[in-house]
Amino acid sequence: MMKWLTSFLKLVLVGLGLGVLLLCVLAFPALLKKLGVIYPQYVVERLLFMTSLYTSAILFYVAGINAYRILNLINQHNVFSVTAINAIARIKKMILGMGICYTLFLPFIYRVADSEDAPGLVLMFGVVALVPYVVSVFAAILEKLAKQVVL
Repeated sequence: MMKWLTSFLKLVLVGLGLGVLLLCVLAFPALLKKLGVIYPQYVVERLLFMTSLYTSAILFYVAGINAYRILNLINQHNVFSVTAINAIARIKKMILGMGICYTLFLPFIYRVADSEDAPGLVLMFGVVALVPYVVSVFAAILEKLAKQVVL
């Protein structure tokens, strides 16, 4: 049963990876072009926004690779090991980095929301920016628990 569940999670990770790849190849360039037309005055903010999106995608892939490693360790009945602790620590750092990336593009969202008179946009993206911090804290707790078991 456990191998089926870990295989399912691996498949989900691969699917998410493909989805992020499609976003990076198709959606992000189109978004940058459209934002350049609509908001030509926000050059620096647009650049920071797009840099943050691509950086968070890279961080996502690193976290995904480490999650895949943990799933392999689960299949090998070796989840409570130093290798797993290191993978959890890397996942924690990558997700924290994603949160920082999302926080960095909030000034651009604020300017867009201000010019479009859409204050809910800032709130919505603020919540999106907070989610990685919560997940990072959860990963830190898991890392601490795993260290207690292993060490």
